[in-house]
Amino acid sequence: MKHLGNLTVTPENALSFPAVSEIYGHLTISAGARLIAPNLTMVRGWVTILDEGEFVSGTLGLIDGWLTLRGDGAAWLPSLTEVRADLTVDIDGNLAAPLLDSVGALQVRNGSQDGWRFPSLRFVRNALTLGAGNVALSMPLLDTVGGSLTLRANAELNAPNLQHIGGYADIDETATIVAPKFTGV
Repeated sequence: MKHLGNLTVTPENALSFPAVSEIYGHLTISAGARLIAPNLTMVRGWVTILDEGEFVSGTLGLIDGWLTLRGDGAAWLPSLTEVRADLTVDIDGNLAAPLLDSVGALQVRNGSQDGWRFPSLRFVRNALTLGAGNVALSMPLLDTVGGSLTLRANAELNAPNLQHIGGYADIDETATIVAPKFTGV
């Protein structure tokens, strides 16, 4: 079943959408709402998960817009391979997307986190930004950042296969980057 138009999931209506396979519009999961979408394969718009919202979809492969996790919003998307626009996560959020291969841009906001892991991410089309405050990011397969790389105070980036940055690199003196294959911009 295709859903045309924007969709806002609240705690009251969260059980109303189990058959949706495609969304042509924006998906917002409200604070405290939980959406389980076992048949959803694509969203042609943005996905926003608000504080304490949860999103579970074992079949979602493409978000043709941006994906934003606010506060401690959470998403379990084991089949997601591409976010065509920005992926923005607040530091307390929880995103499990082990097959994610490419994003338009990636921003991890300020805070403190045990470490974000994107085990399959190879390509960031635009900018990669890690906020201040002990933000740690591990991307063992990342080889290209098409735009700029920004690491704020105390940020840590482990990208052993990074070879190309298409824009500038703005790395705070207290930040750490591990990128032995990178030889220059």
